[in-house]
Amino acid sequence: MEPDETLEEVQEPKFELEEAEAEGQETDSDSSPDTEEAQEKQTKTVFNEDQQKVFNRELGKEKGKRRESERQIDTLTRQLKDLEQRLPQKQSPVVPAMPDAYSVSEEEYKSSVRTRDAAIAQQAAFDAQSRAEQQQEAERQRQQQEKQTQELNDRIAVYADRAVKLGIPADELQVAGETVAQFGVQQELVDFILEDELGPAITKYLSQNVTELDNLRALSPTQAAVRIHTEIRDKASALKPKVNAAPDPVEQPAKAGVAPKARGPKGAIFE
Repeated sequence: MEPDETLEEVQEPKFELEEAEAEGQETDSDSSPDTEEAQEKQTKTVFNEDQQKVFNRELGKEKGKRRESERQIDTLTRQLKDLEQRLPQKQSPVVPAMPDAYSVSEEEYKSSVRTRDAAIAQQAAFDAQSRAEQQQEAERQRQQQEKQTQELNDRIAVYADRAVKLGIPADELQVAGETVAQFGVQQELVDFILEDELGPAITKYLSQNVTELDNLRALSPTQAAVRIHTEIRDKASALKPKVNAAPDPVEQPAKAGVAPKARGPKGAIFE
């Protein structure tokens, strides 16, 4: 029995050492936030002076648009609340139950029937008005959707026309656009590319450089627009086909009064 007790006493300090090592590992793990903070600082986007100017300008435009949108929303919200307070709340008329002819007088019975008939007519008119308003709202939404679709089609038509001028075939542009769309680029950035004169070339460049495209996706729309304007745009411009600036050869006119000689087949001898 004594050897077993001695063995237990020897093994017990080893267990305490393992606990100490575990505590040391927990202490090391506590310092990881500082490392993560340092890594976050290293991955922070840094602009040069020109890029910062473009960023500030684009950011100012974005803030201005946002303030204008918020102002319009506040104005419309106040107008809507004011209108709701002025207009009475529309509720469907309640049709009373059919009166019991045996529990009331004949005159009371006739009066209750007339009241009920009037309520039924009011309810029918209310339902018809509600259906008409629903149809009007559906038509308004349809027209709004149609307007937005037409505006988008117009922008796409301009975009396609720019592609023709840049010498980018339609099928090639479609494949490039699908590649860019698969990366889930923000809609604000898509609008920015559509509005740019070199938009088709930018789309083609990004489809051929997916690493650059992935980096843009990690930025905010404003930061991505700055990157496109200051760096990617020039690279995309290089994708435009080279145009031969040499003029077409000018055909020399024949001398006045002298008809051009007719040439026979090569090697023929005329006597």
